[in-house]
Amino acid sequence: MGIGITEEHRELARAVRGWLSRAVPPGEIRKILDADAPAATGARPEYWDGLAEQGLLGIHLPEEYGGEGGGLPELAVVLEEAGRAALPGPCLASTLASAVLHASNPRTPGTDELVRDLASGRRIGAVALGPGSLTAVEQEDGHLLDGELPPVLSADAADLLLLPAASVTGTRWFAVDTSARGLTVRPHRSADPTRPTAEVRAEGVLVPAGRLLPTDSALVRDLAAVLLAAEACGTAARSLDTAAEHAKVREQFGRPIGQFQGVKHLCADMLVRVEQARALAWDAARAATETPETRSMTAALAASAALDAAFTCAKDAIQILGGIGFTWEHDAHLFLRRALVARQLLGSGDVHRQRAVRLAADGARRSLTLELPPEA
Repeated sequence: MGIGITEEHRELARAVRGWLSRAVPPGEIRKILDADAPAATGARPEYWDGLAEQGLLGIHLPEEYGGEGGGLPELAVVLEEAGRAALPGPCLASTLASAVLHASNPRTPGTDELVRDLASGRRIGAVALGPGSLTAVEQEDGHLLDGELPPVLSADAADLLLLPAASVTGTRWFAVDTSARGLTVRPHRSADPTRPTAEVRAEGVLVPAGRLLPTDSALVRDLAAVLLAAEACGTAARSLDTAAEHAKVREQFGRPIGQFQGVKHLCADMLVRVEQARALAWDAARAATETPETRSMTAALAASAALDAAFTCAKDAIQILGGIGFTWEHDAHLFLRRALVARQLLGSGDVHRQRAVRLAADGARRSLTLELPPEA
Protein backbone atom coordinates (compact mmCIF):
# COMPACT_ATOMS: atom_id res chain seq x y z
CA MET A 1 0.00 0.00 0.00
CA GLY A 2 1.28 3.46 -0.89
CA ILE A 3 1.14 6.80 0.88
CA GLY A 4 -2.57 7.33 0.23
CA ILE A 5 -4.80 5.41 2.62
CA THR A 6 -8.17 6.12 0.98
CA GLU A 7 -9.56 4.26 -2.01
CA GLU A 8 -9.54 7.49 -4.03
CA HIS A 9 -5.84 7.92 -3.40
CA ARG A 10 -5.13 4.31 -4.30
CA GLU A 11 -6.98 4.80 -7.58
CA LEU A 12 -4.95 7.95 -8.18
CA ALA A 13 -1.71 6.08 -7.51
CA ARG A 14 -2.65 3.30 -9.93
CA ALA A 15 -3.61 5.81 -12.62
CA VAL A 16 -0.37 7.78 -12.24
CA ARG A 17 1.73 4.61 -12.25
CA GLY A 18 0.08 3.40 -15.44
CA TRP A 19 0.47 6.74 -17.21
CA LEU A 20 4.13 7.06 -16.22
CA SER A 21 4.90 3.57 -17.47
CA ARG A 22 3.56 4.55 -20.89
CA ALA A 23 4.82 8.14 -21.09
CA VAL A 24 8.27 7.63 -19.59
CA PRO A 25 9.34 4.00 -20.14
CA PRO A 26 12.64 2.79 -18.62
CA GLY A 27 14.33 3.08 -22.01
CA GLU A 28 13.86 6.85 -21.99
CA ILE A 29 15.48 7.15 -18.58
CA ARG A 30 18.36 4.97 -19.74
CA LYS A 31 18.97 7.36 -22.67
CA ILE A 32 19.46 10.21 -20.20
CA LEU A 33 21.83 8.13 -18.10
CA ASP A 34 23.91 7.17 -21.11
CA ALA A 35 24.08 10.70 -22.56
CA ASP A 36 27.57 12.21 -22.72
CA ALA A 37 26.46 15.63 -21.45
CA PRO A 38 23.53 17.19 -19.56
CA ALA A 39 20.56 18.40 -21.59
CA ALA A 40 20.66 21.98 -22.82
CA THR A 41 19.50 24.63 -20.38
CA GLY A 42 15.76 25.27 -20.73
CA ALA A 43 15.07 21.99 -22.53
CA ARG A 44 11.64 20.60 -21.64
CA PRO A 45 11.06 16.87 -21.16
CA GLU A 46 9.05 15.26 -23.91
CA TYR A 47 6.43 14.13 -21.40
CA TRP A 48 5.89 17.62 -19.91
CA ASP A 49 2.81 18.62 -21.90
CA GLY A 50 1.23 15.25 -21.15
CA LEU A 51 1.91 15.67 -17.45
CA ALA A 52 0.13 19.02 -17.55
CA GLU A 53 -2.79 17.62 -19.57
CA GLN A 54 -3.26 14.91 -16.95
CA GLY A 55 -3.62 17.66 -14.34
CA LEU A 56 -0.71 16.32 -12.28
CA LEU A 57 1.25 19.57 -12.19
CA GLY A 58 -1.66 21.34 -10.50
CA ILE A 59 -3.33 18.52 -8.63
CA HIS A 60 -2.63 20.27 -5.32
CA LEU A 61 -4.03 23.64 -6.40
CA PRO A 62 -7.58 25.06 -6.39
CA GLU A 63 -9.49 25.04 -9.66
CA GLU A 64 -9.40 28.85 -9.82
CA TYR A 65 -5.67 28.55 -10.42
CA GLY A 66 -6.03 25.91 -13.09
CA GLY A 67 -5.54 23.09 -10.60
CA GLU A 68 -7.53 19.97 -9.83
CA GLY A 69 -8.85 21.11 -6.45
CA GLY A 70 -6.76 18.72 -4.37
CA GLY A 71 -4.14 19.40 -1.76
CA LEU A 72 -0.72 18.33 -0.61
CA PRO A 73 -1.85 14.73 0.16
CA GLU A 74 -2.82 14.25 -3.49
CA LEU A 75 0.49 15.71 -4.64
CA ALA A 76 2.29 13.37 -2.23
CA VAL A 77 0.58 10.39 -3.88
CA VAL A 78 1.72 11.60 -7.30
CA LEU A 79 5.29 12.21 -6.19
CA GLU A 80 5.56 8.80 -4.55
CA GLU A 81 4.75 7.24 -7.92
CA ALA A 82 7.18 9.61 -9.61
CA GLY A 83 9.86 8.43 -7.20
CA ARG A 84 9.01 4.79 -7.85
CA ALA A 85 9.39 5.41 -11.59
CA ALA A 86 12.55 7.52 -11.11
CA LEU A 87 10.82 10.21 -13.18
CA PRO A 88 13.48 12.45 -14.72
CA GLY A 89 13.15 16.17 -15.08
CA PRO A 90 11.69 19.05 -13.05
CA CYS A 91 8.32 17.67 -11.86
CA LEU A 92 9.18 17.82 -8.17
CA ALA A 93 10.93 21.19 -8.43
CA SER A 94 8.10 22.84 -10.37
CA THR A 95 5.31 21.51 -8.15
CA LEU A 96 7.27 22.67 -5.11
CA ALA A 97 7.52 26.14 -6.65
CA SER A 98 3.77 26.31 -7.24
CA ALA A 99 3.06 25.00 -3.74
CA VAL A 100 5.29 27.70 -2.20
CA LEU A 101 3.71 30.46 -4.28
CA HIS A 102 0.19 29.32 -3.46
CA ALA A 103 0.97 29.03 0.26
CA SER A 104 2.38 32.56 0.36
CA ASN A 105 0.08 34.81 2.34
CA PRO A 106 -1.17 37.28 1.32
CA ARG A 107 -0.97 36.39 -2.35
CA THR A 108 -0.75 39.06 -5.05
CA PRO A 109 -2.09 39.18 -8.62
CA GLY A 110 1.44 38.66 -9.85
CA THR A 111 2.05 35.50 -7.84
CA ASP A 112 -1.40 34.17 -8.72
CA GLU A 113 -0.56 34.39 -12.41
CA LEU A 114 2.71 32.54 -11.80
CA VAL A 115 0.79 29.77 -10.02
CA ARG A 116 -1.54 29.41 -13.00
CA ASP A 117 1.39 29.24 -15.40
CA LEU A 118 3.09 26.54 -13.32
CA ALA A 119 -0.13 24.52 -12.99
CA SER A 120 -0.68 24.58 -16.75
CA GLY A 121 2.92 23.68 -17.56
CA ARG A 122 3.48 26.92 -19.47
CA ARG A 123 6.29 27.67 -17.05
CA ILE A 124 8.69 25.47 -15.11
CA GLY A 125 9.79 26.48 -11.66
CA ALA A 126 12.62 25.61 -9.30
CA VAL A 127 13.37 26.54 -5.70
CA ALA A 128 16.73 27.21 -4.06
CA LEU A 129 16.85 25.17 -0.85
CA GLY A 130 20.26 26.07 0.49
CA PRO A 131 21.54 29.42 1.79
CA GLY A 132 24.21 31.07 -0.28
CA SER A 133 25.86 34.44 -0.63
CA LEU A 134 22.94 36.06 -2.46
CA THR A 135 22.10 39.55 -1.15
CA ALA A 136 19.22 41.92 -1.90
CA VAL A 137 19.48 45.70 -1.80
CA GLU A 138 16.26 47.67 -2.07
CA GLN A 139 15.96 50.14 -4.94
CA GLU A 140 13.20 52.55 -5.94
CA ASP A 141 11.82 50.09 -8.49
CA GLY A 142 12.59 46.79 -6.80
CA HIS A 143 15.58 44.93 -5.38
CA LEU A 144 19.08 44.41 -6.73
CA LEU A 145 20.40 40.84 -6.31
CA ASP A 146 24.08 39.90 -6.18
CA GLY A 147 25.83 36.69 -5.18
CA GLU A 148 25.67 32.95 -5.65
CA LEU A 149 23.51 30.07 -4.51
CA PRO A 150 24.47 26.43 -4.03
CA PRO A 151 23.21 23.89 -6.60
CA VAL A 152 19.48 24.26 -7.26
CA LEU A 153 17.50 21.18 -8.26
CA SER A 154 16.27 21.34 -11.88
CA ALA A 155 17.28 25.00 -12.28
CA ASP A 156 18.66 24.09 -15.70
CA ALA A 157 15.14 23.24 -16.94
CA ALA A 158 13.34 26.11 -15.22
CA ASP A 159 12.35 29.53 -16.49
CA LEU A 160 11.28 30.74 -13.03
CA LEU A 161 13.40 30.54 -9.88
CA LEU A 162 12.37 31.17 -6.27
CA LEU A 163 15.49 32.51 -4.59
CA PRO A 164 16.31 33.55 -1.01
CA ALA A 165 18.51 36.59 -0.47
CA ALA A 166 19.86 38.26 2.65
CA SER A 167 18.74 41.84 3.22
CA VAL A 168 18.89 44.39 6.04
CA THR A 169 15.48 43.13 7.21
CA GLY A 170 16.35 39.43 7.05
CA THR A 171 15.96 36.78 4.39
CA ARG A 172 13.63 37.79 1.57
CA TRP A 173 12.30 35.55 -1.21
CA PHE A 174 12.03 36.55 -4.85
CA ALA A 175 10.54 35.08 -8.01
CA VAL A 176 13.14 35.63 -10.72
CA ASP A 177 12.94 34.85 -14.42
CA THR A 178 15.95 32.91 -15.64
CA SER A 179 16.03 35.32 -18.61
CA ALA A 180 16.69 38.27 -16.29
CA ARG A 181 19.77 40.28 -17.21
CA GLY A 182 22.71 39.39 -14.99
CA LEU A 183 21.38 35.98 -13.93
CA THR A 184 23.46 32.96 -14.86
CA VAL A 185 22.31 29.34 -14.52
CA ARG A 186 25.14 26.89 -15.05
CA PRO A 187 24.23 23.20 -15.12
CA HIS A 188 26.87 20.69 -14.12
CA ARG A 189 27.24 16.96 -13.80
CA SER A 190 25.18 15.77 -10.89
CA ALA A 191 25.21 12.53 -8.96
CA ASP A 192 21.80 11.97 -10.54
CA PRO A 193 22.09 12.72 -14.28
CA THR A 194 18.34 12.24 -14.79
CA ARG A 195 17.59 15.26 -12.62
CA PRO A 196 20.65 17.48 -12.44
CA THR A 197 21.28 20.53 -10.31
CA ALA A 198 22.63 23.85 -11.49
CA GLU A 199 24.56 26.70 -9.94
CA VAL A 200 22.85 30.10 -9.89
CA ARG A 201 24.74 33.38 -9.92
CA ALA A 202 23.33 36.92 -9.88
CA GLU A 203 25.26 40.03 -10.87
CA GLY A 204 23.19 43.16 -10.50
CA VAL A 205 19.87 41.43 -11.22
CA LEU A 206 17.00 43.89 -10.82
CA VAL A 207 13.84 42.18 -9.52
CA PRO A 208 10.61 44.23 -9.77
CA ALA A 209 8.80 45.01 -6.53
CA GLY A 210 5.92 42.74 -7.55
CA ARG A 211 8.22 39.73 -7.51
CA LEU A 212 9.00 40.03 -3.79
CA LEU A 213 7.28 37.02 -2.25
CA PRO A 214 5.38 37.20 1.07
CA THR A 215 6.79 33.89 2.26
CA ASP A 216 9.46 32.75 4.69
CA SER A 217 12.24 30.20 4.72
CA ALA A 218 10.50 27.95 7.26
CA LEU A 219 7.51 27.45 4.98
CA VAL A 220 9.73 26.71 1.98
CA ARG A 221 11.82 24.26 3.99
CA ASP A 222 8.75 22.45 5.33
CA LEU A 223 7.07 22.09 1.93
CA ALA A 224 10.32 20.87 0.40
CA ALA A 225 10.72 18.33 3.20
CA VAL A 226 7.19 16.97 2.69
CA LEU A 227 7.47 16.65 -1.09
CA LEU A 228 10.97 15.18 -1.08
CA ALA A 229 9.87 12.75 1.63
CA ALA A 230 6.94 11.62 -0.51
CA GLU A 231 9.19 11.03 -3.49
CA ALA A 232 11.73 9.25 -1.29
CA CYS A 233 8.99 6.81 -0.23
CA GLY A 234 8.64 5.82 -3.87
CA THR A 235 12.39 5.42 -4.22
CA ALA A 236 12.54 3.20 -1.15
CA ALA A 237 9.52 1.13 -2.25
CA ARG A 238 11.01 0.52 -5.70
CA SER A 239 14.28 -0.64 -4.11
CA LEU A 240 12.34 -3.00 -1.83
CA ASP A 241 10.36 -4.46 -4.74
CA THR A 242 13.52 -4.94 -6.81
CA ALA A 243 15.31 -6.70 -3.97
CA ALA A 244 12.36 -8.92 -3.05
CA GLU A 245 11.73 -10.01 -6.64
CA HIS A 246 15.39 -10.85 -7.12
CA ALA A 247 15.47 -12.82 -3.87
CA LYS A 248 12.62 -14.99 -5.14
CA VAL A 249 14.33 -16.10 -8.36
CA ARG A 250 18.08 -15.95 -7.66
CA GLU A 251 19.28 -19.33 -6.43
CA GLN A 252 22.34 -20.31 -4.44
CA PHE A 253 23.09 -23.76 -3.04
CA GLY A 254 20.01 -25.12 -4.76
CA ARG A 255 17.37 -22.76 -3.37
CA PRO A 256 16.24 -19.11 -3.73
CA ILE A 257 18.36 -16.70 -1.72
CA GLY A 258 15.16 -15.30 -0.21
CA GLN A 259 15.01 -18.42 1.94
CA PHE A 260 18.24 -17.49 3.72
CA GLN A 261 17.74 -15.77 7.03
CA GLY A 262 20.20 -12.95 6.33
CA VAL A 263 18.37 -11.95 3.15
CA LYS A 264 14.99 -12.26 4.89
CA HIS A 265 16.14 -9.88 7.60
CA LEU A 266 17.34 -7.32 5.08
CA CYS A 267 14.04 -7.39 3.17
CA ALA A 268 12.01 -7.23 6.38
CA ASP A 269 13.99 -4.23 7.61
CA MET A 270 13.46 -2.52 4.26
CA LEU A 271 9.71 -3.07 4.50
CA VAL A 272 9.59 -1.59 8.00
CA ARG A 273 11.49 1.51 6.84
CA VAL A 274 9.19 1.98 3.85
CA GLU A 275 6.00 1.71 5.93
CA GLN A 276 7.30 4.05 8.63
CA ALA A 277 8.33 6.61 6.02
CA ARG A 278 4.96 6.40 4.27
CA ALA A 279 3.02 6.95 7.48
CA LEU A 280 5.07 10.00 8.40
CA ALA A 281 5.02 11.46 4.88
CA TRP A 282 1.23 11.07 4.70
CA ASP A 283 0.78 12.75 8.08
CA ALA A 284 3.11 15.60 7.13
CA ALA A 285 1.17 16.22 3.91
CA ARG A 286 -2.08 16.41 5.90
CA ALA A 287 -0.51 18.74 8.49
CA ALA A 288 0.81 21.25 5.93
CA THR A 289 -2.16 23.57 6.54
CA GLU A 290 -2.00 23.45 10.34
CA THR A 291 -0.05 25.69 12.71
CA PRO A 292 3.54 26.49 11.69
CA GLU A 293 4.89 24.54 14.68
CA THR A 294 2.90 21.40 13.85
CA ARG A 295 3.70 21.74 10.16
CA SER A 296 7.42 22.04 10.84
CA MET A 297 7.57 19.13 13.28
CA THR A 298 5.68 16.69 11.04
CA ALA A 299 7.73 17.77 8.02
CA ALA A 300 10.97 17.19 9.93
CA LEU A 301 9.85 13.74 11.08
CA ALA A 302 8.80 12.78 7.55
CA ALA A 303 12.10 13.89 6.08
CA SER A 304 14.11 12.16 8.80
CA ALA A 305 12.48 8.81 8.09
CA ALA A 306 11.94 8.95 4.34
CA LEU A 307 15.31 10.32 3.21
CA ASP A 308 17.17 7.75 5.29
CA ALA A 309 14.81 4.97 4.17
CA ALA A 310 15.41 5.74 0.50
CA PHE A 311 19.18 5.77 0.93
CA THR A 312 19.39 2.66 3.12
CA CYS A 313 16.90 0.65 1.05
CA ALA A 314 18.76 1.50 -2.15
CA LYS A 315 22.04 0.31 -0.60
CA ASP A 316 20.47 -2.87 0.76
CA ALA A 317 18.89 -3.62 -2.62
CA ILE A 318 22.29 -3.42 -4.28
CA GLN A 319 23.67 -5.80 -1.64
CA ILE A 320 20.88 -8.33 -2.24
CA LEU A 321 21.31 -8.06 -6.01
CA GLY A 322 24.96 -8.97 -5.62
CA GLY A 323 27.34 -8.44 -8.51
CA ILE A 324 24.69 -7.29 -10.96
CA GLY A 325 23.61 -4.54 -8.57
CA PHE A 326 26.97 -2.83 -8.97
CA THR A 327 26.79 -2.65 -12.76
CA TRP A 328 25.91 0.39 -14.82
CA GLU A 329 23.43 -1.67 -16.84
CA HIS A 330 21.17 -2.34 -13.84
CA ASP A 331 18.94 0.49 -12.61
CA ALA A 332 19.68 -0.08 -8.91
CA HIS A 333 22.29 2.68 -8.84
CA LEU A 334 19.76 5.15 -10.24
CA PHE A 335 17.67 4.93 -7.06
CA LEU A 336 20.78 5.24 -4.89
CA ARG A 337 21.72 8.38 -6.83
CA ARG A 338 18.23 9.82 -6.39
CA ALA A 339 18.36 9.17 -2.63
CA LEU A 340 21.85 10.61 -2.34
CA VAL A 341 20.92 13.89 -4.03
CA ALA A 342 17.83 14.25 -1.82
CA ARG A 343 20.02 14.03 1.28
CA GLN A 344 22.48 16.50 -0.22
CA LEU A 345 19.68 18.99 -0.79
CA LEU A 346 17.92 18.68 2.58
CA GLY A 347 20.44 17.01 4.86
CA SER A 348 20.54 13.56 6.40
CA GLY A 349 17.92 12.15 8.74
CA ASP A 350 19.92 13.22 11.79
CA VAL A 351 19.56 16.89 10.84
CA HIS A 352 15.77 16.60 10.69
CA ARG A 353 15.51 14.49 13.84
CA GLN A 354 17.41 17.13 15.77
CA ARG A 355 15.09 19.78 14.38
CA ALA A 356 12.02 17.78 15.41
CA VAL A 357 13.43 17.40 18.93
CA ARG A 358 14.01 21.15 19.21
CA LEU A 359 10.47 21.87 18.03
CA ALA A 360 9.01 19.38 20.50
CA ALA A 361 11.09 20.87 23.32
CA ASP A 362 9.66 24.29 22.43
CA GLY A 363 6.14 22.94 22.78
CA ALA A 364 5.17 21.71 19.31
CA ARG A 365 2.61 18.89 19.46
CA ARG A 366 0.72 16.76 16.96
CA SER A 367 -2.85 15.87 17.94
CA LEU A 368 -4.42 12.87 16.23
CA THR A 369 -7.81 11.21 16.50
CA LEU A 370 -8.69 7.62 15.68
CA GLU A 371 -12.17 6.65 14.51
CA LEU A 372 -13.05 2.98 14.93
CA PRO A 373 -16.07 1.20 13.47
CA PRO A 374 -18.89 0.27 15.90
CA GLU A 375 -17.90 -3.42 15.92
CA ALA A 376 -14.46 -2.50 17.22
